[in-house]
Amino acid sequence: MVNQTLQKMKSRFLFPHKWRLLGYLCFAADLIFAIALKMLRPEGYVYADLHGVPGSAHNLQPGVIIDQGTRWHNDVIILLVIFGLLLIAFSREKIEDELIAQMRLDSLQWAAYVNYGIFIICVIFIYGTNFLPILIFNVITPLIFFIIRFQWRMYQFSRLPNQPLAS
Repeated sequence: MVNQTLQKMKSRFLFPHKWRLLGYLCFAADLIFAIALKMLRPEGYVYADLHGVPGSAHNLQPGVIIDQGTRWHNDVIILLVIFGLLLIAFSREKIEDELIAQMRLDSLQWAAYVNYGIFIICVIFIYGTNFLPILIFNVITPLIFFIIRFQWRMYQFSRLPNQPLAS
């Protein structure tokens, strides 16, 4: 009977607990990669204007400037960040019960509210090309807010008297 109850409580959409380490490794590798790129190219990358280049899709829009030098770098960075944060955020805890599942759900809801609240403010006050970094960061900020909130709640829970450490 107890085993059946435990089977029902397990979420089938969470990664195994040991995959969280892989998430931290991906995230750390991404930070090192991003810092190394910034140190190697502190001035940024040269932009190429493809207007008038034969066969370019951008020759229909005069003055379109795209970055040709960092395409694969940016892809690797964003993929490592997303992959790492997903593994960190959605890996099981050592002890995954209904209380932790509820804290996970509450943290996810809180992260969505905070993220979209900040995003709405940015939509109202930031214009033009300055908005592109906001859109890029909006891909990863819900995961970051969720991880921070969930880990904070787990920390608070672990400090309660007579509670087992659930991380």
